[in-house]
Amino acid sequence: MEIVVLRGGALGDVILTLPILQGLRDFYPGCFLTLVAPYPQAILARHQTDRLVDLNSADLVGLFKPEGDLHGEVRELLRADVILSYLSDPDGIIEAKLAASGGVKFLRGPFKLDLERRPAVEQLARPLVVLGIASIDPVPRLTASPLERPINRLAIHPGSGSRNKNWPVGHWAALLYELIPMFDEVLLVAGEADTEIAQAVRPLIPLTKLRLCANRSLWDLVAELNRSTLFIGHDSGVTHLAAATGVATVALFGPTDPAIWAPNGDQVIVIQSPDRTMPGLSVETVLEELPYKSRRKQE
Repeated sequence: MEIVVLRGGALGDVILTLPILQGLRDFYPGCFLTLVAPYPQAILARHQTDRLVDLNSADLVGLFKPEGDLHGEVRELLRADVILSYLSDPDGIIEAKLAASGGVKFLRGPFKLDLERRPAVEQLARPLVVLGIASIDPVPRLTASPLERPINRLAIHPGSGSRNKNWPVGHWAALLYELIPMFDEVLLVAGEADTEIAQAVRPLIPLTKLRLCANRSLWDLVAELNRSTLFIGHDSGVTHLAAATGVATVALFGPTDPAIWAPNGDQVIVIQSPDRTMPGLSVETVLEELPYKSRRKQE
C-alpha cells in the first residue's frame, strides 16, 4: 500500500496534519507514506512518513498547469494506491494528472478550514472515513531529545502571521513583570517575520534570564520548547508547535476562532479576548487563567 498526502500552508497547517498522517500509519501499518508539503515545515513529519517531498520544488510545477504532462520521475514519485490532497484544485487539474493511470483512490480534503466552526483536525480527518478510519487521535505530537534536562523556563512567542493576532507590547510588558520572578530563564522565540515585535519585547527581559531563540531550525525549536515549563503565544504556528511538544501552553486569541484553530491537548489553555481584539484581552484575565500564579500577586 502506497499513500501520498499533499498539503500546502504554513507551519501550523502542517502540524495540524500530523494526526492525519499518524492515523493513516496506524490504520495501514505496512504502508509507504509520502508527504508532499512546503519546506522547512514538512520536516516535522519525518517520524510519521517514509518520504518527504518539497511542494515548492520546481519539479512539481507541471502538477498545477493544465497543459502538458508530468515528467516520468515526478509521476513515479507520486504514484500511489491512495492520494489525499488538501491543495486547492477547483478545476480538477491535480486530480486528473495524478489519477490518470487508473486504480488510484483520490480523496479531496478541505482546502479552507474557516467555512465551519469545527476543529481543524476534525475537518482534515473527514476524508479518512472513506477508507474506514472512523477516528484518530486529534492531538499532534512532536518529540525530540532535549538539548539538556528541563529547567524552570518561561517560553514566549510574541509574534504571529498577522499584527491583528499579536498582543500589544504594553500587555506583554505587564505580564512579564508579573511572571519573570517565577522563572529562572525566559526563552524568547522569534522567526523572520517577528523582528519588530521581538526587538520591542527583548528589553523587557533581564539579560541574566534571557535566552533568545531566533530563526533556529524547527527541530532545534522543538528541543528548546521541550525544556520549558510554560509557553505563552498567539494564534500561530509556533503555539501549535509548543502544544505538540507537550509543554503547558497558553494560547491567546483575538480575531480568529479558537473553535477551529486552537491547538489540541490536555495541557493547552485557550484564552479569547471578549471583544475579539488583542488589545481587549486584559493582562488580568490572562494572569487569572495561568497555571502558575505570580509571586507578586501572592505577596
